[in-house]
Amino acid sequence: MKAKLFRVLAAMLLAVFAMGGAYALQVDQTRIMSKRYVGSQQLTYYRLTLNFNDPNISTAQMFGALGKNWYIDHIDCHVTTTFNAATTNVVTFGTSSAANEIMGASDLNEASATVQHLTSALGLGLNATSAADVTLFAKYAQTGPAATQGSVTCVIAYVPNDDL
Repeated sequence: MKAKLFRVLAAMLLAVFAMGGAYALQVDQTRIMSKRYVGSQQLTYYRLTLNFNDPNISTAQMFGALGKNWYIDHIDCHVTTTFNAATTNVVTFGTSSAANEIMGASDLNEASATVQHLTSALGLGLNATSAADVTLFAKYAQTGPAATQGSVTCVIAYVPNDDL
């Protein structure tokens, strides 16, 4: 009897943890984002996963912050499941609710389930941070009949401005 109860409990726990991946980008949109700085000269990064069905992902969602003159070294994305909205699928990152100042609409191929090194992203270098501290936003937009799948994990690597 105890073994049967233990198996049922284990199955329930497994189901609860499996549901967490469906809503990967869940950040409290009312909080103030703090900048990550590790206190030494090293590459730091934000890693996030966006799914086609994340809550409110069609409007820009905050996920982090960068300081003034912080250098965005590179952006790499791995489309693990292709996005399949009928007309367009666009994943973007930015510094405003438009969410396109760092990674624009044409930078990522959402229909290719591959790792993509985004060498021509708009916000590389100091382009996105030269004026002031910025909040980071992510967005997934689609047109045509709605997507039924799609997931991408991206790394935005940066170096804080710690010039002496």
